[in-house]
Formats: sequence, structure tokens, C-alpha cells
Amino acid sequence: MNNNPNQPREFDAVLGGEAPPPASGVVLGGIEGVKSRLKSLVVEVQVAALSEALNYGDDGLDLVINTLTDSSEQVQRFAAKLLKQRGGDKGKQALLNSDPYLAFTIMTDWLVEEFNSEVGIKNPEITAYSLNLQLDWPPLYAKVRLIVKSGSAPSFRAETQRLDREQTTKKFQAFLYNPQIHEIQALHCHYPSHCFIDIFIEAKNQLSNLKALFWGDPQDDPYKDTSRDKLTRNMSLVLEAYPNLEVLHIRGNADGDNYDPFEGSCLSFTLVEHHHLKTLIIETSYLPISTVNEIVNLNLPNLEYLELWTGNGGFDAVSLIPKISEQFPKLQYLGIRSCEDADEVAKALVNSPLIERLKILDLSMGEMTNEGVEYLLNCPAVNQLHTLNLSMNYISNTEVLDQLVCHVIAEPQDGEYGDRYSALHE
Repeated sequence: MNNNPNQPREFDAVLGGEAPPPASGVVLGGIEGVKSRLKSLVVEVQVAALSEALNYGDDGLDLVINTLTDSSEQVQRFAAKLLKQRGGDKGKQALLNSDPYLAFTIMTDWLVEEFNSEVGIKNPEITAYSLNLQLDWPPLYAKVRLIVKSGSAPSFRAETQRLDREQTTKKFQAFLYNPQIHEIQALHCHYPSHCFIDIFIEAKNQLSNLKALFWGDPQDDPYKDTSRDKLTRNMSLVLEAYPNLEVLHIRGNADGDNYDPFEGSCLSFTLVEHHHLKTLIIETSYLPISTVNEIVNLNLPNLEYLELWTGNGGFDAVSLIPKISEQFPKLQYLGIRSCEDADEVAKALVNSPLIERLKILDLSMGEMTNEGVEYLLNCPAVNQLHTLNLSMNYISNTEVLDQLVCHVIAEPQDGEYGDRYSALHE
């Protein structure tokens, strides 16, 4: 067996002919070959070289770590994925040192690209395909009115739902017909209609390699009122249909109080067990306490990253923080954002063993005051965090946070208490 990392292995490429290379031939295999291919201007070549690099022990691992700062964005993201999957403790620490958020599997591991049926699926290992299924509602309603008026449809609602499903299915099927559909790892589904979850679940065999799913409103704006983009149905159905899913990121309105017969009721989760999910993010202007309770009762033993934007839906920190600590034993990132009860969350956390294993605590965009800061300052375990994000709250004296040795994000703040509501439900 050849144990020399600088010599070609059985399947390594060599330059110098199809026969064994002459003494003057240039070896493209081994660690030197990996280094050479990493200098290529072709992304696919660099990605293939990175995949091979980790076969060469610490030397290969160092190459991948160096790529975090020395390469294009696409290649950097792929390197981060490799380090999370195969880099061990050294790889994890390198990610934390480079960017603490890189240490977790999230949608930004893949570069978003709008799906183009004429181009097809290219580079699925580094690309998250964006699929906009939003319908053009004014023309659709006009068409439905004409059909109903002619007597060809039983009702406006029934015809709207029929055309909605018909057009959504047509768009989605055009996507599924791609020959490389089985290779897709990450998908952005924008503005899914009330019927689309059923169509998406039916596609589980074609999308069997799916690891990351973004579902809902594509606009990443913390001040946007998301009430028009309703999140509906039982999302545990998605978890059951896609057992290999590692990331589920949802954005929109989860408020069930404003029930719409065309959209259904609020976002919900039924009890489900899922062993691969590492990241769950729900961005909403209002997250009902009932939905939060359903989330913290999910059986997700490998969950590392939990981010909930609760708004004024309520967050019973006294009961929920102990449950989160117990239910998700591998949790290292906790974000309770846009929360009215941020002071109470801080108080519950400093009295919980959960604070001792977190790497990142994000309580930003909420209504934390100096009282919540005092809870954190009086807890020695807070200093073992890598990052504490308290920005966009009501903290009037951020200078006291300089006492902490962890990385603290405290600016900007949003003035005196009462000047504004939490970011997403303004």
C-alpha cells in the first residue's frame, strides 16, 4: 500500500501518458496534485480537489481550512460543508475562528441560483436552486370570475383552488423533469400555495438527495411585514417525507388568528422523529405559543441550530428553556429573536445547563432591557460562548457588556423601551 501522500494513488490522474509516467513526467496525483487543482480557475475542478484533499490527513485538512479565506465564495462554502462533515474538532474550530455561523449547516452553505429550465441543474453540490411558485393572482382571479359567471365552475373558491393547483403543478413538474433532479441537495421554494405541500411531498422520490429546504417568503428583510405570506399546514409532513433533510428554514406569517379559507390555518408541527435534521429556522412576525410548544416537543436528537422569531406570540421561557435543553442534546446555537420576553429568556437561560454548551446565543431584535443584561453579566457560563448577539434591543448601557470575554454584538440598539415594537411585528 502506498502511504506517501506525495505519490499518486491507484485512481489519481498523472501527466505524461497513459503508461506509467517516465522519470520526467509531472505527477498530478497525491497532495501535490490536489494543490495544483486548487489553483484552477474552474470551480468544478477546485470542488473535486477539495473533496479529495481530506483523504491526505492533516496536510489535506489544512488545505481545506486555508480555502476558507483564499478562494471564491462558491468554493469557500463547499469547503465549510466539508469541514462540518469530515473536519473533526480541528475543522469545527477553524470554522468558528473564521466565522462562527460557518460552523453550522444552514442555507448559505449553498449559493442560491434561480432555476432556469434551459440551463438545467449544474453543480448541485454547491448550488441551492430557487423555485418561484408564486402565481400571478390578479389575472387568475379575473379568469376565475369569467369561468364562474359562465356557469362552468361550481364556485369562485373551488375554481380558484383548481387553477391554483393546476398552475403550481405545471411549474413544479417542469422542474422535476430535469434529468439531474435526483442530485439536488438544496432548494428554495418561494411563496408556496396552500396546495403545494402535497405536490412537494409527492416528489420525495425524485428529490431523495435533498438536504436543505427553504420554504416561504424570499425577501430577507427583518422589517418586512410578512403577514401576507402565510405559512400553512403541518410541516412535520415534510420532515416525514424527507428523512435526509438537514436544514429546514421557514419564513412567513404563522398567525392562525386570521384564518383564510384559501390558505388554511396556521403553521403547525405534529410529533415526529427525525435523525438527520441539524438546523431549524422559523422567521415569522408572530409565532403562536402553541406552535412553539409543538416545535420543542419534536424528537430531533441531532439538532444543532434552533432559531425562532417569536414576535409577540409569547414565549414561556420558564417552561420552554428546560424543555429545549432536554429535547435537543446537541444544540449549540440558540436564537430567540424578535421576542417580547427577551429579559425572561435571559433569566431562564442563566439558570439552565443549556448555556454551558451553547456556542452562539442570539437574542437580537427583541425587547431586552438592562435587566436582561444583568442576568447575563452575573452568569460566568456566558463567557464560554463564542458569540452573544444582543443587537436591536432596548439596552441603554451597552458599555457594561465589555466585561464579557466572549464576542458580543451589541450595536445598534433601538432607543428607550416602548419606542418600538419587536422588529417583525412593527
